[in-house]
Amino acid sequence: MRIVLVDDHHEVLTSLAEFMRGLGHVIETVNDGATALKCIRQRRPDFVLTDVRMPGMDGLALLSALEDTEPPIAVALMTAHSDTAIAVEALRHGAVDYLRKPIDVSELHALLERLAQTIAPFSEPFTSEPQADGLVIGGTALASVVALSDRLHAVSTLPCVIEAETGCGKELIARRIHHGGRIEDRRPWVPINCAAISPGLFEAELFGYAPGAFTGALAAGAAGKLALSGDGTLFLDEVAELTLEQQAKLLRVLEDRSWFPVGSNRVQRLNSRVVCASNRPLADLVAAGRFREDLLYRLKVGFVRIPPLRERREEIPVLARSLLKGIRRRLGRGFSGISAGAGQLLAQQSWPGNVRQLAHLLEIAAVTLDGEMLTEAQAQSLLGIRPQDERKSPAQAVALPTDPPAGLALADGHFDLDGWQRAIIATALAKHGGSPVSTASFLGITRKVLYTLRKRYGLIAAEQSDDA
Repeated sequence: MRIVLVDDHHEVLTSLAEFMRGLGHVIETVNDGATALKCIRQRRPDFVLTDVRMPGMDGLALLSALEDTEPPIAVALMTAHSDTAIAVEALRHGAVDYLRKPIDVSELHALLERLAQTIAPFSEPFTSEPQADGLVIGGTALASVVALSDRLHAVSTLPCVIEAETGCGKELIARRIHHGGRIEDRRPWVPINCAAISPGLFEAELFGYAPGAFTGALAAGAAGKLALSGDGTLFLDEVAELTLEQQAKLLRVLEDRSWFPVGSNRVQRLNSRVVCASNRPLADLVAAGRFREDLLYRLKVGFVRIPPLRERREEIPVLARSLLKGIRRRLGRGFSGISAGAGQLLAQQSWPGNVRQLAHLLEIAAVTLDGEMLTEAQAQSLLGIRPQDERKSPAQAVALPTDPPAGLALADGHFDLDGWQRAIIATALAKHGGSPVSTASFLGITRKVLYTLRKRYGLIAAEQSDDA
């Protein structure tokens, strides 16, 4: 589920957030009621867990402010004070439960399991605002990747592999594994682009070297990236670019958890985590004889695959809104948002360059186009798509079908048009896995029209909302 956790005590926030992330939930932490209310209205979570006694807006006031939210949001309160009156007041205002501090995690787990039975996980984008580490969780696919990354973070020495096409944000996910959502983590983060290392300098770069180890070496020697990573993370980007010989040396380090600097007989111990990334499936490279199978098994203890943008189209409008806001802040000009039609059009594209290509296109839009909202016509222009009315001749634009579609037979007497329309929309939704973006595109209507029709025919569950 998407959960907002509210408490003015940092230790409570940290421990409860870590526990719930370990169960696979996406957690947003807030330390005061007023900020929480703004956060909840922006992010529309599935569940809010809030402390009662906080400075400013307390938990009861927050609960009261959320009482008429549509769709309704499940809220539970927690307090260190045994007060029956507060419990009664909380339940009267619609709280789903009342937990007493210190929190019994088995009780909290049971509550989360009960709520999860009634809430469709990640049914809508979580937020168009980037998290503190820059990630925008716009739907189920990336939310699952982030939840897995947070789990991998918990074991600080676990080696990991991230596979994704170019432009998907491999380094952002690697950093998430490093800090687990807590960007204040000050442990070392040391990245290396393996494609940019000269084979002759690989050992010196990675292992460091002793004084006078080779011609041109610094008189004092130098620490390698393994040593600099300390108890943090060494990130090897494009690990597939290492030669087989270099791969063998990396494997030895991972197996022995130690290494020798070049020209030294003093062993160094490995305390850091090694995270590798590749834009090609390493298993395919093993089959081609270009990557060591034993190294792959050693690295793939933790494995994360980031789906390309074309496999998570429902996230594209949310991501585009966030990117446009960031571009506007950075350049001092551009768009503050995106229209429903433009978002739907962007979601239909294949994006071989993934997020990087989308960001580049939106940056061009900010520099070359004017307006507050990126319109569908502007998106068509950017993508080189002619408007539909230009692609049809005048005769085609007004022509009506002379023959009914195959299989359509109209009975005599009354025809239930509403019933047919409801059945068509329900079938289209099922065909596209419930995705409003894909369904609207398939039916040739906007998301706003689809939302209106779904409400009319009772095709929106109580906990769902499809704001265009």
